[in-house]
Amino acid sequence: MVLSNKDLNYREIMANAVCGRGSKYAQTTYTIRPTYRPSTIGGCWVMNHIYEAELVGDYVEVHGRFDVNVWYSHNNNSETAVAKETVTYVEQIALRDLDTECIRDSREVHVSVIQSPNCLDATLAGNGSEVLVRVEKELGAEIIGQTNLCHIKRHLDLR
Repeated sequence: MVLSNKDLNYREIMANAVCGRGSKYAQTTYTIRPTYRPSTIGGCWVMNHIYEAELVGDYVEVHGRFDVNVWYSHNNNSETAVAKETVTYVEQIALRDLDTECIRDSREVHVSVIQSPNCLDATLAGNGSEVLVRVEKELGAEIIGQTNLCHIKRHLDLR
């Protein structure tokens, strides 16, 4: 049986949907230069993480910053101080399953923090005048936009 155009009804449904997603885990080492020459490191923590993101081609580019705080002793371990430095980063998150049919003007970028920036270790370097701080973080991204869903309904006249 051959179906003609009048036997098929075509409906187009527009919906907001996830049009692509991705994630990225990263470890980065930052160099902190305290005011005083450290004797020992007492602790390290990361806080005040902020970021913004944009879609660039087929990946999401995230620009962010956070504060790295290093508590250390100096003057032959007789005094303590905290070195605070704001560091910046740029991460590119590759997208998988990117829907090319998603309407460009409707796309929104949603980034979430899977693992907040966290200090893994801090070590003395540079003849003891610098502290190397290794930080880990993981970010996830989703692209949400309007896309077409289609529905074909067959109507058969069985007379």
